[in-house]
This record gives sequence, structure tokens and C-alpha cells, in this order.
Amino acid sequence: MITLGIDVGSIFTKAVLLNDQRLLATAIRETSGTIATETAALIDLVVSRGEISRKDLETITSTGQGEELVKEADYLEDDVVCLAAATRHFLPDTELTLEIGGQSITSVLSTPGGDVANYMRNDKCASGTGRFIEVIGSALGVKMEEFDETVSRAAKRVAVSTQCAVFAESEIISHVNAGEAVPDIIAGVCESTASIIISQALRSGPVVSYTVTGGVALFTSITGILQEKLTGAYNPFPIDPRYAAAFGAALLGQQE
Repeated sequence: MITLGIDVGSIFTKAVLLNDQRLLATAIRETSGTIATETAALIDLVVSRGEISRKDLETITSTGQGEELVKEADYLEDDVVCLAAATRHFLPDTELTLEIGGQSITSVLSTPGGDVANYMRNDKCASGTGRFIEVIGSALGVKMEEFDETVSRAAKRVAVSTQCAVFAESEIISHVNAGEAVPDIIAGVCESTASIIISQALRSGPVVSYTVTGGVALFTSITGILQEKLTGAYNPFPIDPRYAAAFGAALLGQQE
């Protein structure tokens, strides 16, 4: 059965194409103000990459903040359920999924059978999210894809006490004016970001194992700090972690 999952996030929209449980293709595009047009083009792109025709596609399942804007969708699924489904598929023994997206942090606690036992979402503030990192990187002239390499050159972690992106930007400019090196400041930003994620994780209680999904999971300078400070085993998500919710949506589409 060929199914497609599409996750409309605040910064990126992701699509995953499956044939049964085999990954055929993925595609990602920046989310803008024309979601309906974007998603139609993204669907065509991932179908083309999967080397199938549109008539071969049996279901489309949409999830994410803009799930209802995908006109082609046959089904809508909550992103929490999609994340749990993806984690159950790849990492069946993993209890906690930490999804760090563009503007929110979601922690999903799963039962041994893979059902959602509890979840919490921090979407009132962009602190600790991809947008937070983007704002700070822009202020320092460091692109997001350059964070890990920049941190590798750090001699220390400059403390960043403010978690609000607006005020943190001012604090960081003060560090620059005080002569602190950019790599040291970026290292401090990563530690501050990790601290926010850890605080969210601890609200779920002690766990034996966890994974991290979403774009921020690509930053080893952040996931490394999580491994230092969180109890439990860190299980890296085995595919690009940005596609976790879309993969889960495609999986759930096969059950409808």
C-alpha cells in the first residue's frame, strides 16, 4: 500500500512516501503564506522522487500546525499520535520522544505498546526551538548549519541567562561588545537551548530511554548536552529527524 504523510510545520513542510513500511522518498520545503499551493507542489515532488504515478498513491494523511490546509488530504492526524507511531516503528523500546520544532517543544511519553500515555507542549514561547536558534545565529552572523562546527572551536560556554529570543539577542550583543568569542557564545546558546529541552523532558518523569526529533535534533552540539545531563539512554532517530511526524502520518494512513 502506497501512502503519503505530510507535516505542515511553522518553518518547514515535510512529505514522506511509503510503500507499506518501506521508505520510497522524502521532500521538504519552507512553509510560507501559500500553504495550499506549496503542499500540492510538494506532493507532486515526492511522488516524482518515489518514481510512481499519482494514481498509485492510495492515501494522503496530513498533520502539523497547518494540517487542515492540505486540500488533497484524505485524513488528518494529530502530530502527537504521528510522532508516537514513528517512534514505535523505528525505536519500539523508546519511552519518550522530544520533538523540537520551529516554534514549539513537544514531549510524547509512550506506553510499551506504543500508545500515547501523556504529552506536553510548550508553544507559548519560541525559546529552545529552531526559531530561537535562528534568531541568535542571525545576530551573530552564524548560519544554523554552521552551529556544530562553530561550537567545535569554542574554548568555553558563555552563560546565556535569558531564554526569551528577543531579550537573549540583546544579551548576546552585550557579550560581543564585552569581547567574548563568537564560538564561546554559540556554545552557551546551545547549552541554554538544551536546558530548556531538559526542563521539558523532566516534566515527564524518569525514563529509561528517549529520542529527539525535529530540526533541532540535527544539532549534535545540543543533543550532546542532553546526553550529558539527562538520565536514560539516548536513541538517535534513524532517519532525518525532521521527517518523524510525516513518517508517522504515512504509517497511520495505511491503517485507515
